[in-house]
Amino acid sequence: MSTLTARMPAGARPSRVLVSFSAFVALVAFGFLILLARGTVFIPIGEVTQILLGGEGSRDIHRVIVMDARLPKAITAVFAGAALGVGGALMQTLFRNPLADPFVLGVSSGAVLGAAIVILGTSTTGWLSGLTIVRQLGVTGAAVAGAGLVLVLALAFARRVGNPTTVLIVGVMFGFLSGALVDVLVYYADPERLQGLASFTRGTVRDVSWHDLQIVAPACIAVILASVLLAKSMNILLLGENYAATMGIKVRPIQFSALAIVAILAGVVTAYCGAIGFVGLAAPHLVRGILRDSNHFVVLPGSALVGALLVLLAEYVAGGNGLTNVSLPLNSVTAFVGAPVVLWVLLRRRREAGQVPS
Repeated sequence: MSTLTARMPAGARPSRVLVSFSAFVALVAFGFLILLARGTVFIPIGEVTQILLGGEGSRDIHRVIVMDARLPKAITAVFAGAALGVGGALMQTLFRNPLADPFVLGVSSGAVLGAAIVILGTSTTGWLSGLTIVRQLGVTGAAVAGAGLVLVLALAFARRVGNPTTVLIVGVMFGFLSGALVDVLVYYADPERLQGLASFTRGTVRDVSWHDLQIVAPACIAVILASVLLAKSMNILLLGENYAATMGIKVRPIQFSALAIVAILAGVVTAYCGAIGFVGLAAPHLVRGILRDSNHFVVLPGSALVGALLVLLAEYVAGGNGLTNVSLPLNSVTAFVGAPVVLWVLLRRRREAGQVPS
């Protein structure tokens, strides 16, 4: 049985939680300011803070760089990381699988497929141009629908198969299948539409504008806050669906609500930032490891903060430091964090199963 389901949520000392959350908030704030300060043009953190508080910079261009070029990127990194962290924590409980996250199980790939159908198929010459409902759905709606569809299919396989490793392989297959369908769409698409799809497969927070944030920010805030309302029920679900039902928990509505939250978070983030891998997987494990607590009232907000920190750091390494002119896809950086976490979880599970002497 998974370590996520075998024991009651352990409680960390309040002082440990308070100190850890204070450190998380401080690190996110520091990473946020660093991302605003560093780049092709270096601006001192003190001047960045002054500009954020409404003051003027030493040069007029500094205010433009901070407010118009870097601030949307930094805010997007925080929301995207928080959304993926919360989505990963919910999925690991829903699937009763410590390796579940939107990217690994193909949910992000489903969102990319949904977005690709709208982007490539609804141009004036596209093969879906005559379907008004598809255009009205929009890229965001299509991404959420694609994420939701893959999520439901993956959950159905998880219940039927049961073995977490097999479910992981099924998720990878969903990812490959979605990727193959996108490749087919690309082959038959108008070449002028391909540029709009490019960022979806690489992952980036640099293309999000203030206008886009009017959708990304409210959606992420509302859904993340809604997830906290499920924390008590998710704690009981850790002990199994049957036990939760005997405790008066309405299992199916709770699972549907959690699925909807994950689909919206993964769909919105993928629609505007592309598929960002491994953050949803790594953040909850880091929080549980640091706090030694599996209580969702702690894990969910902690995963949001650690997820935000991971994306801020990834963006800094990927090109936001200004040390080079090269800009890497976010996935190239987050994989360095996520892949070791996957290996660590797999090795720990083998030790717990007694297959490898400890």
